[in-house]
Amino acid sequence: MVLISPAAPKSRTDLTVALVTEDVYSVMTERDTLGFVHKVGTVYVALRGDILSHAVEVGQSLSLDRAVRMVRAS
Repeated sequence: MVLISPAAPKSRTDLTVALVTEDVYSVMTERDTLGFVHKVGTVYVALRGDILSHAVEVGQSLSLDRAVRMVRAS
């Protein structure tokens, strides 16, 4: 399943958000994986890095859209 957030502003580098497992989303551009968002309870943890096991936390949010923006901004 691929989710594209309509709330995210369009930019030169559009993002794709894809569900990887039941609680992990991948945040990708057309060419690269920027990071991941891990849903832990009601919190979305934004992780920056192209390999999930080595990705670094860059923030937390109660909103998936906001967590995706954190991954993109880092």
